[in-house]
Amino acid sequence: MNFTAHPNRLPKFPLRQLIHLICFLASVQNSYSIDVTPYAWEFPKSTNISTAATPLKFELEEEIQKVVNSGLLAPLYISYADQASVGYTVYQEPGRILTTLAWAYPHLSPTLQANVLSYVQTLLSDPNHAPWASYPLPKNAGTPRELHPKTKWWYENPSFGLARPSVHTLYGVWLWAYRANDWDNIQPYWDAIKTTYLNKLNEADLYGTMCAHIAMARLAYKFNDSMMLSAAMNALTTSLNNSLDFNLVEERAWNKTPYWISPYREMYDPAMDGTTYRGWVFLNLSPEMGRYLRDHVLTATLTRHSQGKVVFPKWWLGKANYFCRSWTGDEGTGLVPEVFGMMAPIERWVVNASAETLAEFMRSSPTGIGDCYWLEGLVQAIEAHGTTQWVDVRTSTFISNWREYE
Repeated sequence: MNFTAHPNRLPKFPLRQLIHLICFLASVQNSYSIDVTPYAWEFPKSTNISTAATPLKFELEEEIQKVVNSGLLAPLYISYADQASVGYTVYQEPGRILTTLAWAYPHLSPTLQANVLSYVQTLLSDPNHAPWASYPLPKNAGTPRELHPKTKWWYENPSFGLARPSVHTLYGVWLWAYRANDWDNIQPYWDAIKTTYLNKLNEADLYGTMCAHIAMARLAYKFNDSMMLSAAMNALTTSLNNSLDFNLVEERAWNKTPYWISPYREMYDPAMDGTTYRGWVFLNLSPEMGRYLRDHVLTATLTRHSQGKVVFPKWWLGKANYFCRSWTGDEGTGLVPEVFGMMAPIERWVVNASAETLAEFMRSSPTGIGDCYWLEGLVQAIEAHGTTQWVDVRTSTFISNWREYE
Protein backbone atom coordinates (compact mmCIF):
# COMPACT_ATOMS: atom_id res chain seq x y z
CA MET A 1 0.00 0.00 0.00
CA ASN A 2 1.26 3.46 -0.90
CA PHE A 3 0.27 6.64 0.87
CA THR A 4 -0.13 10.26 -0.11
CA ALA A 5 0.48 13.23 2.12
CA HIS A 6 -2.15 13.80 4.78
CA PRO A 7 -4.03 17.06 3.99
CA ASN A 8 -3.98 19.93 6.46
CA ARG A 9 -1.57 18.13 8.79
CA LEU A 10 1.94 19.30 9.70
CA PRO A 11 4.19 21.65 7.68
CA LYS A 12 5.61 20.74 4.29
CA PHE A 13 8.94 18.95 4.25
CA PRO A 14 11.76 21.56 4.26
CA LEU A 15 13.91 21.19 1.16
CA ARG A 16 16.77 23.11 2.75
CA GLN A 17 17.24 20.26 5.22
CA LEU A 18 17.52 17.78 2.39
CA ILE A 19 20.24 19.98 0.94
CA HIS A 20 21.93 19.89 4.35
CA LEU A 21 21.81 16.10 4.25
CA ILE A 22 23.31 15.98 0.77
CA CYS A 23 26.12 18.29 1.85
CA PHE A 24 26.76 16.14 4.91
CA LEU A 25 27.08 13.03 2.79
CA ALA A 26 29.33 14.77 0.29
CA SER A 27 31.68 15.85 3.06
CA VAL A 28 32.41 12.29 4.16
CA GLN A 29 34.85 10.15 2.22
CA ASN A 30 34.34 6.41 2.11
CA SER A 31 34.94 3.46 -0.14
CA TYR A 32 31.36 2.12 -0.16
CA SER A 33 32.73 -1.37 0.21
CA ILE A 34 30.00 -2.78 2.44
CA ASP A 35 26.86 -4.26 0.96
CA VAL A 36 24.26 -2.51 3.11
CA THR A 37 21.31 -4.45 1.68
CA PRO A 38 20.87 -6.96 4.55
CA TYR A 39 21.13 -4.24 7.19
CA ALA A 40 18.74 -1.92 5.37
CA TRP A 41 16.02 -4.41 4.52
CA GLU A 42 16.18 -7.53 6.69
CA PHE A 43 14.69 -8.01 10.14
CA PRO A 44 14.78 -11.04 12.49
CA LYS A 45 11.48 -12.89 12.71
CA SER A 46 11.11 -15.53 15.42
CA THR A 47 8.58 -18.33 15.04
CA ASN A 48 7.70 -21.56 16.85
CA ILE A 49 8.52 -20.10 20.26
CA SER A 50 8.63 -22.90 22.81
CA THR A 51 6.50 -23.13 25.92
CA ALA A 52 9.65 -22.56 27.98
CA ALA A 53 9.10 -18.87 27.27
CA THR A 54 5.59 -18.85 28.78
CA PRO A 55 6.65 -17.51 32.21
CA LEU A 56 8.52 -14.71 30.46
CA LYS A 57 5.41 -13.85 28.46
CA PHE A 58 3.36 -13.65 31.64
CA GLU A 59 5.88 -11.23 33.09
CA LEU A 60 5.86 -9.14 29.93
CA GLU A 61 2.06 -8.93 30.01
CA GLU A 62 2.17 -7.78 33.62
CA GLU A 63 4.79 -5.09 33.02
CA ILE A 64 3.13 -3.70 29.88
CA GLN A 65 -0.19 -3.58 31.73
CA LYS A 66 1.52 -1.34 34.30
CA VAL A 67 2.56 1.02 31.51
CA VAL A 68 -0.96 1.17 30.10
CA ASN A 69 -2.47 1.72 33.53
CA SER A 70 -0.03 4.54 34.27
CA GLY A 71 -0.60 6.54 31.10
CA LEU A 72 2.17 8.55 29.47
CA LEU A 73 5.32 8.32 31.57
CA ALA A 74 7.75 10.96 32.78
CA PRO A 75 11.52 10.36 32.65
CA LEU A 76 12.97 8.04 35.28
CA TYR A 77 14.75 9.71 38.20
CA ILE A 78 17.81 8.01 39.68
CA SER A 79 20.08 9.10 42.52
CA TYR A 80 22.37 6.37 43.84
CA ALA A 81 25.01 8.64 45.41
CA ASP A 82 25.10 11.36 48.05
CA GLN A 83 25.85 14.52 46.13
CA ALA A 84 23.23 17.15 45.41
CA SER A 85 24.67 17.77 41.95
CA VAL A 86 24.35 14.33 40.43
CA GLY A 87 20.66 13.66 39.89
CA TYR A 88 20.47 11.30 36.91
CA THR A 89 17.75 10.99 34.27
CA VAL A 90 16.87 8.02 32.06
CA TYR A 91 14.29 7.86 29.27
CA GLN A 92 14.13 11.57 28.61
CA GLU A 93 13.82 10.94 24.87
CA PRO A 94 10.23 11.70 23.81
CA GLY A 95 8.57 8.57 22.46
CA ARG A 96 11.23 6.16 23.72
CA ILE A 97 8.53 3.82 25.08
CA LEU A 98 7.18 3.28 21.54
CA THR A 99 10.15 1.05 20.68
CA THR A 100 9.43 -1.06 23.75
CA LEU A 101 5.72 -1.37 22.98
CA ALA A 102 6.56 -2.38 19.41
CA TRP A 103 8.76 -5.22 20.64
CA ALA A 104 6.16 -6.35 23.16
CA TYR A 105 3.02 -6.09 21.04
CA PRO A 106 2.96 -9.50 19.30
CA HIS A 107 3.28 -11.33 22.62
CA LEU A 108 0.40 -9.61 24.43
CA SER A 109 -3.17 -10.77 24.92
CA PRO A 110 -5.78 -9.39 22.47
CA THR A 111 -7.28 -7.17 25.15
CA LEU A 112 -3.95 -5.67 26.09
CA GLN A 113 -3.03 -5.25 22.42
CA ALA A 114 -6.13 -3.11 21.96
CA ASN A 115 -5.22 -1.04 24.99
CA VAL A 116 -1.65 -0.61 23.77
CA LEU A 117 -2.91 0.56 20.38
CA SER A 118 -5.00 3.22 22.10
CA TYR A 119 -1.99 4.17 24.24
CA VAL A 120 0.17 4.60 21.14
CA GLN A 121 -2.43 6.77 19.44
CA THR A 122 -2.42 9.03 22.49
CA LEU A 123 1.38 9.14 22.55
CA LEU A 124 1.67 10.03 18.86
CA SER A 125 -0.71 12.96 19.25
CA ASP A 126 0.87 14.33 22.43
CA PRO A 127 3.04 17.45 21.95
CA ASN A 128 5.52 16.35 24.64
CA HIS A 129 5.67 12.59 24.16
CA ALA A 130 5.61 12.00 20.40
CA PRO A 131 8.98 10.84 19.02
CA TRP A 132 9.24 14.10 17.05
CA ALA A 133 8.60 16.28 20.12
CA SER A 134 11.31 18.56 21.48
CA TYR A 135 14.10 16.91 23.44
CA PRO A 136 14.37 16.44 26.37
CA LEU A 137 11.03 15.24 27.67
CA PRO A 138 10.09 17.56 30.56
CA LYS A 139 10.65 15.85 33.89
CA ASN A 140 7.07 16.53 34.99
CA ALA A 141 5.46 15.43 31.71
CA GLY A 142 3.61 12.28 32.66
CA THR A 143 3.22 9.77 35.46
CA PRO A 144 6.35 9.22 37.59
CA ARG A 145 8.12 5.98 36.72
CA GLU A 146 9.53 5.47 40.21
CA LEU A 147 7.89 2.93 42.50
CA HIS A 148 8.86 4.93 45.59
CA PRO A 149 7.18 8.14 46.78
CA LYS A 150 8.74 11.29 45.36
CA THR A 151 7.54 14.69 46.50
CA LYS A 152 9.91 16.53 44.15
CA TRP A 153 12.73 15.91 41.70
CA TRP A 154 15.60 15.88 44.17
CA TYR A 155 19.09 16.93 43.13
CA GLU A 156 17.95 18.02 39.69
CA ASN A 157 20.64 18.92 37.19
CA PRO A 158 18.86 21.04 34.54
CA SER A 159 21.66 20.58 32.01
CA PHE A 160 21.94 16.80 32.36
CA GLY A 161 22.00 14.90 29.10
CA LEU A 162 21.14 17.81 26.84
CA ALA A 163 23.65 16.62 24.22
CA ARG A 164 22.53 12.98 24.36
CA PRO A 165 20.88 11.57 21.23
CA SER A 166 17.20 10.91 20.67
CA VAL A 167 17.14 10.21 16.92
CA HIS A 168 17.03 6.46 17.61
CA THR A 169 13.38 6.79 18.62
CA LEU A 170 12.56 6.98 14.91
CA TYR A 171 13.50 3.31 14.68
CA GLY A 172 10.73 2.70 17.19
CA VAL A 173 8.30 4.48 14.87
CA TRP A 174 9.09 2.06 12.05
CA LEU A 175 9.21 -0.91 14.42
CA TRP A 176 5.74 -0.14 15.73
CA ALA A 177 4.28 0.24 12.24
CA TYR A 178 5.86 -3.03 11.13
CA ARG A 179 5.25 -5.26 14.13
CA ALA A 180 1.77 -3.91 14.83
CA ASN A 181 0.88 -3.52 11.14
CA ASP A 182 -0.21 -0.01 12.05
CA TRP A 183 1.00 2.13 9.17
CA ASP A 184 -2.19 4.18 9.13
CA ASN A 185 -1.45 5.78 12.51
CA ILE A 186 2.12 6.65 11.47
CA GLN A 187 1.59 8.00 7.95
CA PRO A 188 -0.08 11.31 8.95
CA TYR A 189 3.11 12.28 10.80
CA TRP A 190 5.47 11.53 7.93
CA ASP A 191 6.48 15.17 7.40
CA ALA A 192 7.24 15.60 11.10
CA ILE A 193 9.26 12.37 11.09
CA LYS A 194 11.36 13.53 8.14
CA THR A 195 11.99 16.93 9.67
CA THR A 196 13.05 15.35 12.95
CA TYR A 197 15.43 12.98 11.21
CA LEU A 198 17.16 15.71 9.26
CA ASN A 199 17.36 18.03 12.25
CA LYS A 200 19.05 15.26 14.26
CA LEU A 201 21.10 13.70 11.51
CA ASN A 202 24.40 14.28 13.29
CA GLU A 203 23.16 12.17 16.22
CA ALA A 204 22.91 9.06 14.02
CA ASP A 205 26.65 8.36 14.14
CA LEU A 206 26.90 5.77 16.94
CA TYR A 207 26.22 2.05 16.59
CA GLY A 208 23.11 2.50 18.72
CA THR A 209 21.72 5.44 16.77
CA MET A 210 22.47 4.50 13.16
CA CYS A 211 19.22 2.55 13.22
CA ALA A 212 17.55 5.88 12.43
CA HIS A 213 18.89 5.64 8.86
CA ILE A 214 17.47 2.12 8.57
CA ALA A 215 14.09 3.22 9.87
CA MET A 216 13.87 6.18 7.52
CA ALA A 217 14.74 4.09 4.48
CA ARG A 218 12.03 1.59 5.36
CA LEU A 219 9.41 4.22 6.12
CA ALA A 220 10.26 6.07 2.90
CA TYR A 221 9.91 2.83 0.94
CA LYS A 222 6.51 2.14 2.49
CA PHE A 223 5.28 5.68 1.93
CA ASN A 224 6.61 5.82 -1.65
CA ASP A 225 8.94 8.74 -0.91
CA SER A 226 11.78 8.20 -3.37
CA MET A 227 13.69 11.34 -2.35
CA MET A 228 13.88 10.38 1.32
CA LEU A 229 14.56 6.74 0.45
CA SER A 230 17.61 7.76 -1.55
CA ALA A 231 18.80 10.16 1.14
CA ALA A 232 18.42 7.63 3.96
CA MET A 233 20.13 4.86 2.01
CA ASN A 234 23.04 7.16 1.18
CA ALA A 235 23.31 8.15 4.83
CA LEU A 236 23.24 4.51 5.92
CA THR A 237 25.88 3.53 3.37
CA THR A 238 28.13 6.37 4.47
CA SER A 239 27.64 5.59 8.15
CA LEU A 240 28.34 1.87 7.91
CA ASN A 241 31.42 2.31 5.77
CA ASN A 242 32.82 4.96 8.10
CA SER A 243 32.19 3.03 11.31
CA LEU A 244 34.43 0.00 10.85
CA ASP A 245 36.94 1.54 13.27
CA PHE A 246 35.53 1.15 16.78
CA ASN A 247 37.83 3.80 18.20
CA LEU A 248 36.64 6.33 15.67
CA VAL A 249 33.01 5.71 16.59
CA GLU A 250 33.82 6.00 20.27
CA GLU A 251 35.43 9.38 19.59
CA ARG A 252 32.00 10.52 18.42
CA ALA A 253 30.58 9.54 21.80
CA TRP A 254 32.89 11.66 23.92
CA ASN A 255 35.30 13.79 21.91
CA LYS A 256 33.50 15.69 19.20
CA THR A 257 34.41 19.22 18.17
CA PRO A 258 33.30 21.36 19.88
CA TYR A 259 33.49 19.13 22.92
CA TRP A 260 30.18 20.24 24.42
CA ILE A 261 28.21 18.50 21.67
CA SER A 262 29.73 15.14 22.65
CA PRO A 263 26.76 13.11 23.94
CA TYR A 264 28.57 11.13 26.65
CA ARG A 265 31.64 13.24 27.39
CA GLU A 266 31.00 13.32 31.15
CA MET A 267 31.02 9.52 31.21
CA TYR A 268 34.67 9.48 30.10
CA ASP A 269 36.06 11.33 33.11
CA PRO A 270 39.30 9.50 34.08
CA ALA A 271 38.12 9.49 37.70
CA MET A 272 35.55 6.90 36.64
CA ASP A 273 38.12 4.46 35.27
CA GLY A 274 37.76 1.02 36.80
CA THR A 275 34.28 1.57 38.22
CA THR A 276 32.23 2.12 35.08
CA TYR A 277 31.36 0.51 31.76
CA ARG A 278 31.74 2.58 28.62
CA GLY A 279 29.42 0.83 26.22
CA TRP A 280 27.67 4.04 25.22
CA VAL A 281 28.20 3.43 21.52
CA PHE A 282 25.99 0.33 21.87
CA LEU A 283 23.08 1.96 23.69
CA ASN A 284 19.76 1.50 21.83
CA LEU A 285 21.36 -1.03 19.47
CA SER A 286 18.94 -2.49 16.92
CA PRO A 287 19.15 -6.09 15.65
CA GLU A 288 20.36 -4.89 12.27
CA MET A 289 23.22 -2.94 13.80
CA GLY A 290 24.06 -5.88 16.04
CA ARG A 291 24.33 -7.98 12.90
CA TYR A 292 26.62 -5.34 11.40
CA LEU A 293 28.87 -5.44 14.46
CA ARG A 294 29.07 -9.22 14.29
CA ASP A 295 29.91 -9.11 10.59
CA HIS A 296 32.42 -6.25 10.59
CA VAL A 297 33.46 -5.05 14.08
CA LEU A 298 33.37 -8.32 16.00
CA THR A 299 36.72 -8.30 17.83
CA ALA A 300 36.50 -4.73 19.09
CA THR A 301 32.86 -5.20 20.09
CA LEU A 302 33.52 -8.36 22.09
CA THR A 303 36.60 -6.80 23.70
CA ARG A 304 34.60 -3.85 24.98
CA HIS A 305 31.70 -6.09 25.99
CA SER A 306 34.02 -8.33 28.01
CA GLN A 307 35.36 -5.29 29.83
CA GLY A 308 31.85 -4.59 31.03
CA LYS A 309 31.52 -8.13 32.31
CA VAL A 310 34.77 -7.81 34.23
CA VAL A 311 33.73 -4.61 35.99
CA PHE A 312 30.11 -5.73 36.54
CA PRO A 313 29.91 -9.55 36.44
CA LYS A 314 26.21 -9.39 37.38
CA TRP A 315 25.48 -6.48 35.05
CA TRP A 316 21.88 -7.58 34.68
CA LEU A 317 21.16 -6.92 38.38
CA GLY A 318 20.31 -3.24 38.45
CA LYS A 319 20.40 -3.07 42.23
CA ALA A 320 23.70 -4.91 42.51
CA ASN A 321 25.85 -3.25 45.16
CA TYR A 322 28.74 -2.32 42.87
CA PHE A 323 30.81 0.66 43.92
CA CYS A 324 31.03 3.26 41.20
CA ARG A 325 31.93 6.89 40.79
CA SER A 326 30.20 7.20 37.46
CA TRP A 327 26.60 7.97 36.46
CA THR A 328 25.33 8.38 40.01
CA GLY A 329 28.16 10.50 41.33
CA ASP A 330 31.17 9.86 43.49
CA GLU A 331 30.98 6.98 45.95
CA GLY A 332 27.74 5.66 44.52
CA THR A 333 26.34 2.14 44.26
CA GLY A 334 24.04 0.42 41.83
CA LEU A 335 23.68 0.31 38.06
CA VAL A 336 21.51 2.53 35.92
CA PRO A 337 19.16 0.81 33.41
CA GLU A 338 21.45 1.90 30.60
CA VAL A 339 23.98 -0.74 31.63
CA PHE A 340 21.40 -3.39 30.78
CA GLY A 341 20.71 -1.48 27.57
CA MET A 342 24.39 -1.58 26.59
CA MET A 343 24.94 -5.24 27.41
CA ALA A 344 21.78 -7.20 26.58
CA PRO A 345 21.58 -6.42 22.84
CA ILE A 346 25.21 -7.45 22.39
CA GLU A 347 24.44 -10.76 24.09
CA ARG A 348 21.50 -11.33 21.76
CA TRP A 349 22.77 -10.11 18.39
CA VAL A 350 26.57 -10.34 18.58
CA VAL A 351 27.38 -13.06 21.12
CA ASN A 352 24.32 -15.07 20.03
CA ALA A 353 23.69 -16.16 23.61
CA SER A 354 21.34 -19.09 24.14
CA ALA A 355 17.71 -18.65 25.09
CA GLU A 356 18.51 -20.10 28.50
CA THR A 357 21.26 -17.55 29.08
CA LEU A 358 19.05 -14.65 28.05
CA ALA A 359 16.30 -15.92 30.34
CA GLU A 360 18.75 -15.99 33.24
CA PHE A 361 19.34 -12.27 32.82
CA MET A 362 15.62 -11.74 33.38
CA ARG A 363 15.86 -13.06 36.92
CA SER A 364 16.46 -9.41 37.69
CA SER A 365 13.68 -6.85 37.83
CA PRO A 366 12.94 -3.61 35.98
CA THR A 367 13.78 -0.25 37.50
CA GLY A 368 10.40 1.40 37.93
CA ILE A 369 7.54 1.41 35.44
CA GLY A 370 8.29 1.19 31.74
CA ASP A 371 11.98 0.30 32.04
CA CYS A 372 12.54 0.16 28.28
CA TYR A 373 15.94 -1.51 28.24
CA TRP A 374 14.87 -4.26 30.61
CA LEU A 375 11.55 -4.88 28.87
CA GLU A 376 13.21 -5.09 25.47
CA GLY A 377 15.66 -7.59 26.91
CA LEU A 378 12.67 -9.59 28.12
CA VAL A 379 11.21 -9.70 24.61
CA GLN A 380 14.56 -10.81 23.19
CA ALA A 381 14.69 -13.61 25.74
CA ILE A 382 11.20 -14.67 24.68
CA GLU A 383 11.95 -14.63 20.96
CA ALA A 384 15.25 -16.45 21.44
CA HIS A 385 13.14 -19.48 22.44
CA GLY A 386 11.98 -19.75 18.83
CA THR A 387 13.53 -20.09 15.41
CA THR A 388 14.88 -16.78 14.17
CA GLN A 389 15.12 -16.02 10.46
CA TRP A 390 16.06 -12.76 8.77
CA VAL A 391 13.26 -11.71 6.41
CA ASP A 392 12.97 -8.90 3.87
CA VAL A 393 10.63 -6.26 5.31
CA ARG A 394 9.70 -5.08 1.81
CA THR A 395 8.08 -8.35 0.84
CA SER A 396 6.69 -9.67 4.12
CA THR A 397 4.54 -8.51 6.96
CA PHE A 398 5.87 -9.36 10.39
CA ILE A 399 3.21 -11.94 11.15
CA SER A 400 -0.29 -12.31 9.75
CA ASN A 401 -1.82 -13.48 13.01
CA TRP A 402 -0.77 -11.70 16.18
CA ARG A 403 -1.58 -14.75 18.29
CA GLU A 404 0.72 -16.92 16.20
CA TYR A 405 3.12 -17.13 19.13
CA GLU A 406 0.63 -18.71 21.49
